Amino acid sequence: MLGKVLGTVLAAGVSSAISAMPADALKRADALYQANCAVCHSASRGGYVGPALHKDRLVQSEAALRGTIMTGIPDTLMPPFHSRMADEDIRLVSQYIKTQPVGRPEWSMQQIRDSLQVLVDESTLPSKPSYQIGSVYDLMVVMARGRYGRGTGDNAKTVFLDGATNKVVGEIATPVAPHIMEFSPVEARWAWLKSDDGHVYKIDLYTLKVVRKVKTGLTGPGIAVSNDGKWLAASSFVPNLVVILKADTLEPVKYLRLEGKDPDGKFIQSAGGPVIGSRINNRFALTLRQAGQIWIVDPDREGMPVTKLEKVGRMLHDTFLTPDGRYSMVASYGDNKIVAIDLKENKVARDIPAGCQPHVGSGAVTPVGGRMLAFGTNIGQCDKGDVVTVWDTADFSVVKNIAVAGPTESPAAHPDAPYVAVDIVSKDKKASQIQLIDKQTLEVARTLDAGGHAFFPEYTRDGKYLYVSAGYYGDRLRIYDSKTLALVAEHKMESPAGIFSRARTQWISVGLPPTRKH
Repeated sequence: MLGKVLGTVLAAGVSSAISAMPADALKRADALYQANCAVCHSASRGGYVGPALHKDRLVQSEAALRGTIMTGIPDTLMPPFHSRMADEDIRLVSQYIKTQPVGRPEWSMQQIRDSLQVLVDESTLPSKPSYQIGSVYDLMVVMARGRYGRGTGDNAKTVFLDGATNKVVGEIATPVAPHIMEFSPVEARWAWLKSDDGHVYKIDLYTLKVVRKVKTGLTGPGIAVSNDGKWLAASSFVPNLVVILKADTLEPVKYLRLEGKDPDGKFIQSAGGPVIGSRINNRFALTLRQAGQIWIVDPDREGMPVTKLEKVGRMLHDTFLTPDGRYSMVASYGDNKIVAIDLKENKVARDIPAGCQPHVGSGAVTPVGGRMLAFGTNIGQCDKGDVVTVWDTADFSVVKNIAVAGPTESPAAHPDAPYVAVDIVSKDKKASQIQLIDKQTLEVARTLDAGGHAFFPEYTRDGKYLYVSAGYYGDRLRIYDSKTLALVAEHKMESPAGIFSRARTQWISVGLPPTRKH
């Protein structure tokens, strides 16, 4: 399957290239790039987790680029390749990305169908967890990317812990950088993992096994499950598409090319950003990043019709739901606002001014003084400085911009924990910090130093513990008491990233009391 996938990508990349490089050298260079670089810099070389790598983007010399590939970049996912690639191959890749324009690789509906694999006969699965745990809703899931971003050997994996005991209960090898996990809102045992190379894995949480997998694109993590658990939507950065699948079988049923006019009226092909599943109906809201549009898909109506909302914002990113499940809160990087999308009326409801480059992550909404407050992180800095934006989810009024130590990415809250946790993601030593905002004073009250680049805080189901990924040079999952902030446990793993609580589907929004009892 890898050979088939790679051959398709190579053909598309080579056909779009304009270069004096001989055809055989071009083909080998692209193969080396796809195998070593694409998972972070995208299959098209247009940028993803890492920056774009093509002739219209790079300003450094080919020699300097070669040096960076050889030595890597400390405290990032960029490793040294001097011991992983021959010198002649490093020279070839350097020439390739320095001289070639951005690629246009494709991935068709038929290729999605052909990539589907059934790995386990689901009729043989047990009716309860095969490991010791009080409830699968206590599971905490950590995406360990591995030292080289895509991982080598057993280094890239998805690790499962019991949030009541903080012990590892199992893990799944995920050969290429795992990124995000979605859980069934209606059946305890099912979850779906999306990796950065476009694979979707259906996971049985009772046995911690992958039972099916399908490749829905080449780069991009977007995935959501419908409210009834019957449908999945998976988006891609490369190529620019969203596919709707049957959640139980992973069979693709709808293929949408993401393109349209941006806020300036220019027709563009747009990367597929985050996807969210409504909790008041069965609709999906799809984010078109560069086009600044939101497409709302109804999978239950004949033909799965699409409602297109244009001119929503500039460079759209993360999103989360309000407590009533009606509004999707979409971060708009380019114009420093958060946009409330009404999933009942299929329209833009309100713009909310934010800090600089709002990111919001999975969102954090929690009761404070009789109000439901949302905490939105901001990954950039502007005239407001480094702030976390707080607003009231009832009327969308801004309550406060809270000064923090640097740009932030992912907030975490729990109704029984005193703090809202945010990660500092600056490019200096402050990146090891998690700052804790007191919910009553709306001020930073405490700062944790996680000992590595600290990312993606997440509370356990009962709110007793706070999980933090201490990535890059930390290589630890660290677990803290949510009230005293004492370190209570840690687990070694390479480049831990996103952390996901199985209890997420017990809340409409992360940080609220349970709405579904299990």
